[in-house]
Amino acid sequence: MHVSRLEWNPSSLLWLCLLLPGCGADAKPPRAAEEPEVVVISEPAVSTASTESQQQPQAPQVKTEQTKTESDPGKAPGEPQPASRMQSAEQKVYRPSDQRPLHNNQRLALLGIECYESPHLKLYTDIDPEQAKKLPAVLEQAYPALQKYFGPLPPNREGTEFQVTGYIMQDRERYEKAGLIPGLLAQIINGRHQGAQFWMNAQTEEYYLKHLMLHEYTHCYSMIMEDISAPVWYLEGIAESMATHHVSADGKIQFNVMPHNKNDFGGLGRISLIQDAVKSAPPRTMLEVMQLGPDDFVDANASYAWSWALSQFFDKHPQYQTEFRKLARQMQGPGFTEKIKALIGPDLIAANDAWLLFVRNLQPGYDSERAMITFHPGKDLATDASVTQEIASDRGWQSSGVHVTRGETYAVSASGMFSLAQKPKPWQSTADGITFQYFNGQPLGRLLMMIRPDPGNDPTRVQALLRVYPQGSQATWMAPATGTLYFRLNDAWDSLHNNEGAVQVTVTRQPQPQSTTAEQ
Repeated sequence: MHVSRLEWNPSSLLWLCLLLPGCGADAKPPRAAEEPEVVVISEPAVSTASTESQQQPQAPQVKTEQTKTESDPGKAPGEPQPASRMQSAEQKVYRPSDQRPLHNNQRLALLGIECYESPHLKLYTDIDPEQAKKLPAVLEQAYPALQKYFGPLPPNREGTEFQVTGYIMQDRERYEKAGLIPGLLAQIINGRHQGAQFWMNAQTEEYYLKHLMLHEYTHCYSMIMEDISAPVWYLEGIAESMATHHVSADGKIQFNVMPHNKNDFGGLGRISLIQDAVKSAPPRTMLEVMQLGPDDFVDANASYAWSWALSQFFDKHPQYQTEFRKLARQMQGPGFTEKIKALIGPDLIAANDAWLLFVRNLQPGYDSERAMITFHPGKDLATDASVTQEIASDRGWQSSGVHVTRGETYAVSASGMFSLAQKPKPWQSTADGITFQYFNGQPLGRLLMMIRPDPGNDPTRVQALLRVYPQGSQATWMAPATGTLYFRLNDAWDSLHNNEGAVQVTVTRQPQPQSTTAEQ
């Protein structure tokens, strides 16, 4: 479901109060139990109808250790009691006790459900054993990455290792017969989690089977503590990000990666969903993505794609990365709203413009570091005055330092040589580009221009920001919008790293043509 397009208000931070918990006095953090697809925060004991399952004794879920002291008989009733040394010491934080059900593995095996176990995963599944036995090892590689990103989990009161029970279901009737699916989880479209357990349907693509398992496990790990206040877009976006992985030739797995092709990420399709969406309409704004609610994720891959994209934008952007990654360790309690505000900073328009350009140009292997745009407002030129700026071939959009006015005439000229790619040999190019190789309908290396319109209430501002104007080595035009000029040398967004050199681009303001006699 696509939320309606809202106006981006640069003069107010009130929009954050609409999309994040904690702004109002009565606001309460969203509980995961409200999420119909994957997010379940509370960790009730799971009872099943199966005689093959038995529940562990229920341990109270507490976050801090408190020591009870005896009253001093010498003190009058109601008089303050002296604090013990234990009470004055720093309280220790615990994660919830392990409340996963125990299963009779032999009886489940008779139903075709085998158990595969590693230190941090107990997996029950009826998929191909050759495929199933490899999955716990994938998770064991992911576990240190989760610890590094979200921080190590506190111990539980029993001192046992954190382990998750997962159910990957090929034939769902087997699991229903065994009583392995709690009633409140009856509607499982792709996957869901609850406490330290997750359920998911088997997938035809081997990559996506692992991806979905990692997604659900990330929820279990990152949300096992109480009082999670992070919004749904963040919870789903970060789970999608951590689950996006690549296996190298030596078997080592990298997590939280940008997909670099379609073949190695079979079944994912997040980038394709974004690309298809922006072909027919402007991209969703940050606000629209942040307003996605639990219902928007019910059998709606597009919502996962947009949440993943926004998480990737922040996580890989050199300006936002450090503060964004801190959020993963600050998901409990109030204050998430203020952290998002601090992350974005005072210039909401600039942050949203950078996001729109990112998502408009998103492709496999997108190089966030080199494609990062830094907004530098330009200055107006006097008539016949010029400004020259160097435009590097290994970067994305770069400011010209020139501010243009709608309806005024300007000329652009570019000189210099640069190289595109280095293998099998460097391709030398001028600002006109090389006509035997194209990207987005323009010769590789051709000088391109865009105008970042001045902030305002113009409803066409986003469309103007996303328009690209081919320039080549010479061009004269009348400015279609008022704003700052940006230039880049045309190349795929995954190929900027192997370019070398730059061109010198000169922008000159031309005299206005004289009015005609008829106009006079």
